[in-house]
Amino acid sequence: MENAVSFGKQAAIYAKGRPGYPPALFQWIAENSPRRNLVWDIGTGSGQAARTLTDHFEAVYATDISSDQIAAAPSHPQISYRAAPADKSGLAENTVDCLTVATALHWFANAAFWNEVKRVAAKDAFFCAWTYQLPKCDEAVHTQFLDPLFALIDPYWADGNRLCMAGYTADALNCPFPVTTAPEFDAGGIWHAQQLVNFAESWSAHFRAREDGLTDALRALSAKFLRDYKNKDIHFRLPLSVLSVRIPT
Repeated sequence: MENAVSFGKQAAIYAKGRPGYPPALFQWIAENSPRRNLVWDIGTGSGQAARTLTDHFEAVYATDISSDQIAAAPSHPQISYRAAPADKSGLAENTVDCLTVATALHWFANAAFWNEVKRVAAKDAFFCAWTYQLPKCDEAVHTQFLDPLFALIDPYWADGNRLCMAGYTADALNCPFPVTTAPEFDAGGIWHAQQLVNFAESWSAHFRAREDGLTDALRALSAKFLRDYKNKDIHFRLPLSVLSVRIPT
C-alpha cells in the first residue's frame, strides 16, 4: 500500500513523465495471445499501456490499487477502468485472453496475485510483464545529471525498484508458471532535457527523497542540467526486462 500511496500522490507527475513502450512489444503480445477479445492490464497506473492495447484487443480491463492514478487516466471507449488490488480483479473465471503488467509487477507478485491470474485466465491465456531499467545516455549526461542524481536518491529505492534494476526473473517474482522466451525490447529514443527530468521526477525514489528534505538539492541539479542542455537532443536507451508466461489450463 505504501508504494500505491506514493504513486497516487504524484499521479499527475507520473502521467506526464513516463515514456511510452515500443509498438513492437504490443504487437508481439497480441501475436502470442490465443484470442484478442479481452486483455486485463494490471497496475495500469495512468493507463499508458492500456491505451496502446486498444489497438490490438477488442476490450481492455485496466486496474490499479490507486484511485488517484485511475482518475488521471484518460477515458477510452474500449477501456474499463477500476480501482482494485491486483489479487482481486472482479473479473469472472476463465474470461481473460491476455494479461499485461507494465512496470508494476514488482509491487504485488505474491501467491495471491498468481492465484488470481490462474483463476481469470481463459484457455492458453498469455501473460506478459515488463519493466523499465535505468536509462543509458551519453557519458556527459551521466556525469552531469544521472550519476549525481542516482547518488542523491539511492537510499530511497524500495526493494521492488532494485528488483527492476536487476531484471525480472520468475524466481524473484514468485512466478509459479514456466516462462517463455521474449525478444529484446528498448523504449529509448531522443528526448529534450526536460523530458529526462520529468522521467526522473516520476520515480518513487525521487518522490521519497523530496519528502525527506532533498527537494532543493534535486531542483538545483535539474535546473543546472536544463540550462546546460537547453535545445540539445539527448539520445538514450531504456532497456525493458520482460517476463512472459503461457498460463497452463
